[in-house]
Amino acid sequence: MSKVEAVSTTKPLSVSEWTSRAPARWPLGLERSLFVGCIFLSAFLLFLVQPIIAKRIMPWFGGTSAVWTTCLMFFQLVLLAGYAYSDWATRNLSPRVHALVHVALLVLAALTLPISPGDDLKPDPQTAPIAGVLVLLAATVGLPYFCLSTTGPLLQAWYVRLYPQGQVYRLFALSNLASLAALLTYPFSIEPASSSLQQAWWWSGGFLVFTVLCSACAWLSRDTGAAADASPAAAVAAVVAAGPTAAPPSRRQIAVWMMLSAMGSMLLLAVSNHITQNIAAVPFLWLLPLSLYLLTFVLCFEGRGWYRRSVFVGPLLVCVSMMAWEMNVLPRDIDLMVAVPVFAVGIFVCCMFFHGELSQRKPAPQYLTRFYLTLSLGGALGGVAVGALAPLVFDAYYELPILLVLTALLALRLLWGYLTANKAAFVLLVLALATCALTLFMGWVSLRLQTMDTLATMRNFYGASKVGETDLSSGDVVRTLHNGSIMHGMQITASERRLIPTTYYGKSSGVALALRHFGTATKRVGVVGLGVGTLAAYGRTGDAFRFYEINPQSRLIAERDFSYLKDSAADVSVVLGDARLMMEAELAQGRPGGFDMLVVDAFSGDSIPVHLITREAMHVYRRHLKPGGILAFHVSNLFLKLEPVVETLAREAGMQAVYVRNDKKGPETASAWVLVTSDAAFVNDPAVQQRSQPIESIAGLNPWTDAHNNLFTILK
Repeated sequence: MSKVEAVSTTKPLSVSEWTSRAPARWPLGLERSLFVGCIFLSAFLLFLVQPIIAKRIMPWFGGTSAVWTTCLMFFQLVLLAGYAYSDWATRNLSPRVHALVHVALLVLAALTLPISPGDDLKPDPQTAPIAGVLVLLAATVGLPYFCLSTTGPLLQAWYVRLYPQGQVYRLFALSNLASLAALLTYPFSIEPASSSLQQAWWWSGGFLVFTVLCSACAWLSRDTGAAADASPAAAVAAVVAAGPTAAPPSRRQIAVWMMLSAMGSMLLLAVSNHITQNIAAVPFLWLLPLSLYLLTFVLCFEGRGWYRRSVFVGPLLVCVSMMAWEMNVLPRDIDLMVAVPVFAVGIFVCCMFFHGELSQRKPAPQYLTRFYLTLSLGGALGGVAVGALAPLVFDAYYELPILLVLTALLALRLLWGYLTANKAAFVLLVLALATCALTLFMGWVSLRLQTMDTLATMRNFYGASKVGETDLSSGDVVRTLHNGSIMHGMQITASERRLIPTTYYGKSSGVALALRHFGTATKRVGVVGLGVGTLAAYGRTGDAFRFYEINPQSRLIAERDFSYLKDSAADVSVVLGDARLMMEAELAQGRPGGFDMLVVDAFSGDSIPVHLITREAMHVYRRHLKPGGILAFHVSNLFLKLEPVVETLAREAGMQAVYVRNDKKGPETASAWVLVTSDAAFVNDPAVQQRSQPIESIAGLNPWTDAHNNLFTILK
């Protein structure tokens, strides 16, 4: 029998007895305000530290999705460790000992501040970044983040000890509200107004305030009366002084908690991937599902009955069906104003169901730390399943149709008793069965559609790539490469036309205009971003083209499924790794590129690699460029105005920026390029002057740096 289970055999204290033994405390309103403020601040800081530290270290590790995934994995594991500590300490340490231990941890964490990593932690660019990211995070934010992660369950357990009849689970809703506030505040208020170094110092100051508040809560939670030396089990008994102790949760209950938590986590990530990759690459669109996910926790645990099974069962079944249907709309037919609301409402209703069922199954307060530990474990397992395992197991985004099917089946299973017991719910029962059948069918259709007109699909941490063949209205058969909704290259398959440059690199594009400036002279060209290798089509005998590509699957696809690289007359090479890190390493080794032209083509999509368009990156590019050489930035983007960013960098470097756009024509696509150079002959060339267009300025826009940049300020 565990110590907690032993509580059930102990006669609980009455409220009057417990109160009489309690030490003298602060005024009731002040104590509760202290707990509320501490929990809100801890959750706010917990969510805020992730973008702050990630933005600080991204340029050191290449700014890739793999780095962000590693950061998320670290934070999730530390959060789980914090919840495990809270559960163990609450059940095994006396209140006085626990208070002393926790205050000591808070002091140690405060001594590690500020959370600003030094240059000695910068990695070797030739080594895998994962280990370096984990070591840096552990050394910089490990202990402060651990202390913050313990706060939610721990302070709620202390609160119950002080106020046995209080609505403790409302504090869980409060912590999620604070997380939501941090999520929305950072990109729109904090990031535009401060550098990453300033953010780190401000956050560190906030942690010191939290240390004081949490230490005060620990002091209040200690027992200085007759029960000072009581066993942990006896201390827990005081928590339920108002009534009989509830039975401990069964293994089945714990399994249901974990399953519901994992389903919410997995569906969140799957829907986020789908709407940002396959519907529209809109910046900040990922904020929508995550905000709705956190909001459902707030509503379900707030304590006012926002979730009612009878109210949500019908909308749940309808939303699952609509998401399953909308998931199979072909990319060319997707209506952004329909698809996004369908999935936004769908994730909200589904998570209200998962988290509402969780709230209805929450245990007695003395088991809340075990409850939160299980929820954290379920969320971590769900995150690992979609974020880490799915890219290894699947070659496309198959997890969303699978999860919709599982959601329909799980809803039917959990609601079966309710539906059959309610004689008036026959229509709902029929709808539930129809939803399961429809979702299964549409899931099968989705899997079929993802392989239609497809030659190959591949997936890793950088996303899912799809190689297909389609017919153009001109009669040409073209082979294309897509990453979600973004096309990264196209090649005409006919042997006599396959060296024609297409899409953003056609002969009317800005990059073609810059390449023609060199005439027949041999040239060295560097290219950041491989795509399918289209620019190699411009190579002539004696030329050298060096491509920098971070995704190894892109190189495999370009060499296997397209022929631009092997058909080029130039000497073509591909450097695997983050372009900026690789170029910095080449400079450190005394091997500058000596490029006549450097093409920076990595800004399509919603989440551009910002570290490639900052003052520090510009310094690296110029050292690789010959005097008078041309920097060509590909700035085609539906949602971001990147041209002014490039112009400010050029102006600061004493160079001129030429903005060139072209309209869609034949196998070409509309494109926008900013050509940066100090060569007056190029800028004054009549052909360039004829194509040059003015760049719309943005008031107050300063040159971006690694420490200070913000996408929100350049949204169209």
